[in-house]
Amino acid sequence: MTSRFNRTLSLLIFLSLAGAGASEAWSAERTPNVVLIFADDLGYGDLGCYGATKVQTPNIDKLAAEGRRFTDAHSVSAVCTPSRYALLTGEYPVRGNGGKGIWGPAPVTSPLLVDPDKTTIADLFKNCGYAAAAFGKWHLGFKTGSNDWQEPLSPGPQDLGFDSYFGVPVVNSAPPYVFVENERIVGGDPDDPLVHLGRNKKDEVTAITEIPPEAAQRSPNQFGGAVEAHRRYNDYEVGTTLANKSVEWIGSHQDKPFFLYLATTNIHHPFTPAKQFQGTSQCGLYGDYIHELDWIVGEILTCLDENGLTDDTLVVFTSDNGGMFNHGGQAAFEAGHRQNGDLLGFKFGVWEGGHRVPFIVRWPGKVKSGTVSDQLFGNVDMLATFAALTDQQLDSKQQADSVNMLPALLGETEETLRDHLILAPHKGTHLSVRKGKWIYIPNQGSGGFNGKKPGDHTFGGPPAVHFVGSVNSDIEDGKIRKDAPPAQLYNLEDDRSQTQNVINEHPELVEELRVLLSRYAPAQDEKASKQNSKKAASHAAPKTPASPSGRSATFDFESGELAPWKVIEGSFGNVVGQRETFFHNGQEYNKQGQYYLTTLEHSPEAVKGSDSQTGVIVSPLFIPTGKKMTFRIGGGRGDETYAALCKADGDEEVLIARGINSQVMQGAEWDLTPYLGQKMYIRIVDHSTTGWGHLTVDDFQFDANVLPEYPQHLIAP
Repeated sequence: MTSRFNRTLSLLIFLSLAGAGASEAWSAERTPNVVLIFADDLGYGDLGCYGATKVQTPNIDKLAAEGRRFTDAHSVSAVCTPSRYALLTGEYPVRGNGGKGIWGPAPVTSPLLVDPDKTTIADLFKNCGYAAAAFGKWHLGFKTGSNDWQEPLSPGPQDLGFDSYFGVPVVNSAPPYVFVENERIVGGDPDDPLVHLGRNKKDEVTAITEIPPEAAQRSPNQFGGAVEAHRRYNDYEVGTTLANKSVEWIGSHQDKPFFLYLATTNIHHPFTPAKQFQGTSQCGLYGDYIHELDWIVGEILTCLDENGLTDDTLVVFTSDNGGMFNHGGQAAFEAGHRQNGDLLGFKFGVWEGGHRVPFIVRWPGKVKSGTVSDQLFGNVDMLATFAALTDQQLDSKQQADSVNMLPALLGETEETLRDHLILAPHKGTHLSVRKGKWIYIPNQGSGGFNGKKPGDHTFGGPPAVHFVGSVNSDIEDGKIRKDAPPAQLYNLEDDRSQTQNVINEHPELVEELRVLLSRYAPAQDEKASKQNSKKAASHAAPKTPASPSGRSATFDFESGELAPWKVIEGSFGNVVGQRETFFHNGQEYNKQGQYYLTTLEHSPEAVKGSDSQTGVIVSPLFIPTGKKMTFRIGGGRGDETYAALCKADGDEEVLIARGINSQVMQGAEWDLTPYLGQKMYIRIVDHSTTGWGHLTVDDFQFDANVLPEYPQHLIAP
């Protein structure tokens, strides 16, 4: 309430100083309305005006023909939530979360990730008397602490400068599958409230729209109740609903300046275009969803035309990150479509395909039509740019990492406006820097998805770029070469497709960029790390060689492979590790044998861990015949990182084990007596991206009959 009161008070002071002449000034010399359309997962090669041939995007192409198209624009994160954070705040997401960084998609229970006292782009327009509304995908959290989804959902968009909000509260592939309007669930009923039940409650959750497998992955519902609210949310009507709501809002606010932020769910999976767009492209549902996006843009532009607002409106169109090579992206590729054009890599990764995005502006009479700019640009720059547009001064704290790019939008200069740009993938180990024509990546690979084969939802990294025919000097047969350098440097002026890593040719430049990048390193709590290392000593499991077990069942990972275990959610770059020493302190790894299961390591050659990896791993089913299971476990002790013994029937987690915020693995023991003769399995859960957001386990020893099967409700067919 305090933040909202302060913002309201500031606006009243501004208006009182402006006086009654404000409306006359608006009429006499009108600053423009602004429409910002933020597409989801739209790749650099997904539009006709950027080279696509298997989809037709006449409305967006027309926008480019009537305005200015940028060829070197970037989302400063290759991930949805941190990209939105940067857009709204003008601050690199690596600075968010108390300096620890915002790296991954906000989970269902995430609180509001933006401090309500922070200046946002919506605040800028509100300061000038604009009406400001947000429509579409939010994915920045609600409330404080943890979102329990009980109304009112505050703080939220209205605490960040927006007068109103309507849209999808998280993302169209994750629950709750309801609309939110302002602080309320659309169709909510006090007698049938929305209740968060958590995962694996399929018999208790409320039914949602049925979609076919080819529409790509959608997480199961985690919510019960709110039947009417769920009924009003139909996956195939989300795009048209958001377009209609936006058009209606513009029509009712055309008599005063307005700022419309429309964050579409197109073209994020699942691919559920309305019936009128199905089968209209030449690359399947992926292309059909792009066609619906183009229609949405067309509806907005037509509304501006019909209300005589076109000449007085700046339209900005861009995407939150590059295209994802999921099921839909793979099907589109097989049909001849290249979602990221000739760029290397995909969403979540720091190669160009993950963050170089379409960026188009139109403002008749101000932006010269049909022009193209190669100005280096980041979505983090919209704060300073909109401040300049509305003639407002920002102090250094408010401006954060944002650079005024208005001269580039208007074509008033060809001089480089940005000295450098920080680019973040999903994994903090690959935080990178772009300076001039050079990009420096301090590690091997992309720092993004690492699905290994076609058909994987998270197909990415070296295997995926090899599959699509991209060439990179560090990659051979879909793997990082053994003699590849430990880091990467590319000359994007001569080699936009990043075919040649030239890091060994420019040692002085590399050192300059390394020092520059170090200024943006996320905060580390070394004191806490040392304290946790001391605490770990008392119950630490001893380091032991691999040896035959006296028990009838063993999961010790000494094959060097994850099998017979399976990853059922998320992805992990190097899920079976073999390090001899811990990261950071060099202490000997207290493992059994050579291998262990870990959610921390992103590659075998990693020099530091990656808490940003998330997912779930399960063992095969087994029937205990003995009373005791022993194992070792290390890593985090938070609620979102743990090992669980689960019943196959009902999926109940009956026993839990956690680390103690230390890499040192602790000896652990579970009593299996109550579960003798029952089908059970082990689940490893890592849903944390913050400090100690990882888990390491090893050497499960017990007596049981291990079955060649898995909990079927968790394993996709």
